[in-house]
Amino acid sequence: MSDEQKKDDQKEDDISMDDIQNQINELETEDETKENELKEEGDAQDQKDKQIEDLKNALARSMADMQNYKRRSEEDRSRFIKFANIELLKEIIPSVDNFNRSTDHLPEELKNDEWVKGVVQIHDNLLVTLEKIGVKKIKTVGEKMDPTLHEALITGPGEKDMITEEFESGFTYHESTLKAAKVKVGNGEDEKDK
Repeated sequence: MSDEQKKDDQKEDDISMDDIQNQINELETEDETKENELKEEGDAQDQKDKQIEDLKNALARSMADMQNYKRRSEEDRSRFIKFANIELLKEIIPSVDNFNRSTDHLPEELKNDEWVKGVVQIHDNLLVTLEKIGVKKIKTVGEKMDPTLHEALITGPGEKDMITEEFESGFTYHESTLKAAKVKVGNGEDEKDK
């Protein structure tokens, strides 16, 4: 082989090496480009995932707000109905008191009259109906005086702060006092001391 041929072969080898290096560089560039594209796609996917998570959280909050709104609306409705019932019952209670007084002071000669027995039965049914809807008569005689349930009109001999006599019935509706019972309360003095 001549020197020229050797140089040509070497040039071909040199070119081949340059070509190979260029191809390697191109492949590395392509890899970097693909890597960047994948990273951008990954970043875009991460952004989409974050948006999806944000939307899920917003939906969960909205659903919780709606449930809270429904619960509050139902509570408000219940309070309104209870308040309306209280006002109605406050208007009815004086009639119930009058009914109680009329049956408590029924003359002995009328107690066996059929018409009077019918009226007493109506009175008893009214009290049962009121109790079914949550109206209860306040306990008095023998109970400790409670200013939220009882109104002390006078004091007298008897155990201190204990109710000794009821003048007028009182009523509650669930936890609310419709009308305080009017009572006599013991002052701690013994009846023998008087």
